[in-house]
Amino acid sequence: MPSFNLISSVLLFFYIFDLAAEANPSFLYKFCYDKDTTFTTNSTYGTNLNLLLSSLTSNAHRIDGFYNTTVGQQPPDRIYGLFLCRGDVTPDVCRDCVAAAARNATSLCPVEKNSVIWYDKCMLRYSNESIFSTMETRPGGTVWDNDTFTEEEDFVDIVASLVKDVASEAADAPMGAKKFATKEANLSGSQKLYSLAQCTPDISDVACNLCLESAITEFSDCCRRKEKATRASSLLPSCNVQYGLTPFYNKTAGEVSRSKPSPLPPRDSGKGKSSSQTIIYIIVPTVGFLVLLSTFCYCILRRKARMKPYLLKDQKDKSKARTMNSLQYDMSTIEAATDNFSDANMIGVGGFGSVYKGTLANGQQIAVKRLSRSSKQGAEEFKNEVALVAKLQHRNLVRLLGFCVEREERMLIYEFVPNKSLDCFLFGLPLFNLKLSPKDTYMLWIKLLLMDIDTEKQKQLDWPTRLKIVKGTARGLLYLHTDSRLKIVHRDLKPSNILLDEDMNPKISDFGMARIVEENHNLEYTKKIVGTYQHKHTNKYPHLSGYIAPEYAVHGIFSFKSDVYSYGVLTLEIVGGKTN
Repeated sequence: MPSFNLISSVLLFFYIFDLAAEANPSFLYKFCYDKDTTFTTNSTYGTNLNLLLSSLTSNAHRIDGFYNTTVGQQPPDRIYGLFLCRGDVTPDVCRDCVAAAARNATSLCPVEKNSVIWYDKCMLRYSNESIFSTMETRPGGTVWDNDTFTEEEDFVDIVASLVKDVASEAADAPMGAKKFATKEANLSGSQKLYSLAQCTPDISDVACNLCLESAITEFSDCCRRKEKATRASSLLPSCNVQYGLTPFYNKTAGEVSRSKPSPLPPRDSGKGKSSSQTIIYIIVPTVGFLVLLSTFCYCILRRKARMKPYLLKDQKDKSKARTMNSLQYDMSTIEAATDNFSDANMIGVGGFGSVYKGTLANGQQIAVKRLSRSSKQGAEEFKNEVALVAKLQHRNLVRLLGFCVEREERMLIYEFVPNKSLDCFLFGLPLFNLKLSPKDTYMLWIKLLLMDIDTEKQKQLDWPTRLKIVKGTARGLLYLHTDSRLKIVHRDLKPSNILLDEDMNPKISDFGMARIVEENHNLEYTKKIVGTYQHKHTNKYPHLSGYIAPEYAVHGIFSFKSDVYSYGVLTLEIVGGKTN
């Protein structure tokens, strides 16, 4: 009996030790970014950060494993925070992981206001700018081990196929479910490959899919440096993808197995005597059958190779159609939100029509860009803006919620930005030195009244706010030019296309004239010159002119540098407070 008790105690000890080791979170990586935005421990922001970390820890027992909150009333001391626990962990493990991340946050990122901290079972993030319901892929990176797998020649291809499948499964999660999936595949012998993909649940399915695609591309950098790494994790602020040769998650949490077909067992050859004639009767039909079978297989494979480009195009078209359908609103919803496009809800007039403020049935405020029937923006430009903006997710770009095409109406539905555009704050009433016809004067007065220009608003543009606008606009352009999956030239950057949110953060808008540029093309050419510039024979609106590069205005040559030129003019106006 004593020996039995001793053995039981030892087994119990190792069982408890194993559980403790499993529950103990392991640090993976940290991103302390935007080094120009810092704080001190005894500042108001430092106090709010401690309150935020305490709130996140106390709410880390949630079953869904996700929580976000805000501390502080006014910028720059307002702080946004969230955590995301791995989809397969229990609430207790989630709480321990978030507590560890919160406990070590200020030592890992002691002075930066923007931080993302990754553990193996959770992610904790905070920032002085809103990070909710926005897909972001930067900052991000990949961590991997130093071991390599050499027993499978097509290991890299199997990894690529597996992570693509698990990412698709996570992005297609049903409404209300966690955007989380696991999947495994068989390798040589009894060896298996395990994978996991997850997004924060506050982003859309389309945004989740785009984020996971970006995460998977990070693996290519990893594999080029450490080919066939046995364990790797691609960690982005809004999603993550991981794989490994050992189970690193709870396999009961939605795994889907993949296996290679087993080889057919060899047939036993029977013994017996046969004459040469019998052998010929056996060999000739067999060879003939093999020749026919080989010819048939060759024809099938050749046909499949020819059809592959069409199949890929068809899949791409179907994917685009699904994306468009998920973004489409019906007319009755928009009419109800804008009170049937009442004048009281009109908040602006643009080159392509009017803009209305609306409120959906769930209380969400929206901005509806209603294109006029005589608008110069044609059907192709409308589809261009929808297709482009739907794929763009960044804090310094206006977020497209959807569109409506019905009853010969074309409308774009954006997030509502309360402070309107930068020119309302930057410029005073530009009427005193203008020589306009009565009709032009009337139209300009209407536009200015709708813009609600107030000289008091200019006083809100102190130097820190102007610097924030300049830097935020630069981050938005950097995303369009280098960080987004599609490399885009905006072609119409100006103050009226820079919207300001409640914290005076800039958001680039109006992508009707944007163009996708191939990465290996330095220059593009167009015969149709778009954007805002002052023609030598026209001098009616000097406050809206001169934002496009000379080579583009004269010769139609544009590139990323065209946007940089517009950004330079915009920056001079922000600093000087006067039109160019």
